Amino acid sequence: MAEFVCAIDIGTSTTRAALVDRRARIADVVATPIRLHSPAPGVAEQDPEDWWSTTVSNVRGLLERHPEACIAAVAVGGQMHGVVPVDGSGNSLVRRVAIWSDKQAAPIAASVASLPDAAELAAAAGNRPVPAWAGFKIAWFRDHAPDVYARAETFLVAKDFVNQRLTGCAATDPTEASGSFLMDSASDRWSPELVRALRVDREKLPEIVPSAAVVGGITRSAAAATGLREGTPVACGAGDMLCQLLAAGVTRPGRVCEVSGTAGIIAAYAATPSSDRRVMNLRTAGSGWVRFGIEDAGGACLSWYAERFCADLTARAHESGRSRYELVTEEAATVPVGSRGLRFFPYLLGERTLGVPESRGAFIGLSMSHGRPELGRALIEGLCFEIRRALDLIIPASEIEHIRVTGGGAGSALWNQIRADVYGHQVVTLTSIEGGIVGAGLLGATAAGWFGDAAEASEACAEMGNRWTPDPERLREYDAAYRTFCRTHDALELLWHGWC
Repeated sequence: MAEFVCAIDIGTSTTRAALVDRRARIADVVATPIRLHSPAPGVAEQDPEDWWSTTVSNVRGLLERHPEACIAAVAVGGQMHGVVPVDGSGNSLVRRVAIWSDKQAAPIAASVASLPDAAELAAAAGNRPVPAWAGFKIAWFRDHAPDVYARAETFLVAKDFVNQRLTGCAATDPTEASGSFLMDSASDRWSPELVRALRVDREKLPEIVPSAAVVGGITRSAAAATGLREGTPVACGAGDMLCQLLAAGVTRPGRVCEVSGTAGIIAAYAATPSSDRRVMNLRTAGSGWVRFGIEDAGGACLSWYAERFCADLTARAHESGRSRYELVTEEAATVPVGSRGLRFFPYLLGERTLGVPESRGAFIGLSMSHGRPELGRALIEGLCFEIRRALDLIIPASEIEHIRVTGGGAGSALWNQIRADVYGHQVVTLTSIEGGIVGAGLLGATAAGWFGDAAEASEACAEMGNRWTPDPERLREYDAAYRTFCRTHDALELLWHGWC
């Protein structure tokens, strides 16, 4: 009988369940789309019951296709920072919750940033206060839905909400706790000072346990719903970004990875958080930290562009059985470096730290000579320019081995070559770009006892794929375009507040 880990991924656009073997290879996966609600700029919400109901159907469908599979453990990786207020039975007290890219808590984060001891608080948290962090979303409930806040037994992020439904246990891990502005970065414990600063109740926060630790077993009711065996161990899991970085082998100094998904993330391994207020920091799913920057829209910009401007390519893709993104990038490849002077600024969901939350997306430099191919290439180049802004901050260029790329956007040869030419470093893909599922699988494998720890699991299983090397001439052209991009960004930043 084949033995697997059941890895679950709670994404922003889909949820998935997969069978992952001892070599971190995916035997099969079932996915279901979920809906994102964005009724106004800065608002991004989802229904947490969709996370659970689709997980149930995904796991059940997977096991029905593989009745012979023996599940050694279950592990969940999930989109980060969105908190669900739950009652004592684990029921969500609201229909929709703000997810990672939501900016509604920006005034609360700004108020903490203005406190006299703001610098000391940021040092304790390992991060500056920004609206993405889960603690500010908890405080938002206190201020804007006090009845919900009062009734809440605890607040759980996406993967912990699913874990609670699977096991009946409420817990979180350091990857998520470090993204709350409530955890002490030196001890991996809830900080009394940060809890007081955000004015939240410590008793409403779950216990923090290691990512690969077993938080409980599958309950009888969860077994009946999913088809999993009652008592199967469930690992605490990790935030999806840290699952992806674990699968990419970001486990030691010099390792850098771009996660190309709904958001675009560039992260480098570090022993400690960065003290640069523009850099964000999260605990890894093993030991150490990652220093990172993020474009909240990232791949969502490409999805928006394809949906709004490329209906004919979508139809052709459907007819030919190809991806619409493949056709979009083919069209963009007909345009020379620099998109004939057109620049795209990928702030459809605002900015997190390298700008202001009120930022908006923009094409700058349009002329009558530009058409859809130029827009498509400018969009991809803009995503890379924005990632380079963060890369320049998180690690000295001389310390970079190469840049690994994972996630859906790692599948584009054009995009990867533009990455290499913009960043000035060799770009390497992984043999599997399903980093979130694989990383969750590695945590489940560790919980099952197949590996000693998460880093050992990662080093044993991460395999490099194709490589792209920067071209010196294109690098020079992109350096000039990047400088224009940065100057234009800084000029626009002064205009976004109060934009209508």
